[in-house]
Amino acid sequence: MPLIRPFRALRYAVDVVADPGAVVAPPYDVLTPADQTRLLARHPKNVVRLDAPLEEAGDAEDDRYRRAARTLAAWRSDGTFHKDPRPAIYVHEQVYRVPGTAVERTQRGFFARLRLEPLGAGSGVLPHERTLAGPREDRYRLLRATGVNTSPVIGLYDDPSGRAAAILATLAAGPPPIDVVDDDGVEHRLWVVEADGPQSGPVGELIAIAAAEPVTIADGHHRYETALRYRDERRMSRSCEEDPAFDYL
Repeated sequence: MPLIRPFRALRYAVDVVADPGAVVAPPYDVLTPADQTRLLARHPKNVVRLDAPLEEAGDAEDDRYRRAARTLAAWRSDGTFHKDPRPAIYVHEQVYRVPGTAVERTQRGFFARLRLEPLGAGSGVLPHERTLAGPREDRYRLLRATGVNTSPVIGLYDDPSGRAAAILATLAAGPPPIDVVDDDGVEHRLWVVEADGPQSGPVGELIAIAAAEPVTIADGHHRYETALRYRDERRMSRSCEEDPAFDYL
């Protein structure tokens, strides 16, 4: 069974970035250079500066990744980013219209940290596609430079009872701290649910359901394999650290 736990997210501070919609971006692997330029023009602290740093004239091989690392350090120092004070899960709701129809749908999931496991027989994490060397190397250089996961891996878990969906609907009640509509017209809402707070019971039950069977990677195979490589590299130099962050994604 996979090990899933709450975590303390590094998030934009609302007093620094008043409009979260100005700093979100699509996944790095669907962006064109024109998209990157457009997003940076929208807000100088758009996350694309970290997740998909642009190459600049005269750049050496790793310069854009080092630039992302310097940007991350600066944003942590000046208060752009803050780490949440207590471990939590982050309930994510998407409301979208099925393309070509008038049908509107809502789907929910949650962000947590997943302990990394090698992919293979008996693993608690299952892949469904092969990866390419180029994207793996790109994500590895970014992770090695920054030391953080700048975008998530999306996993699927089985819940024949439907209980997880009911818990998520309950946790997604009330005004969310983040509510944005992306460029595709999809509304994204996010709730921070502290693991040891009033909702600790539902949080624990939700995690238990998601961890009862293997998690299947739906999107993010390159990021997952990169995280495994980074973990193994870090273990070589910090093998005595107890429950290190690099053991998780």
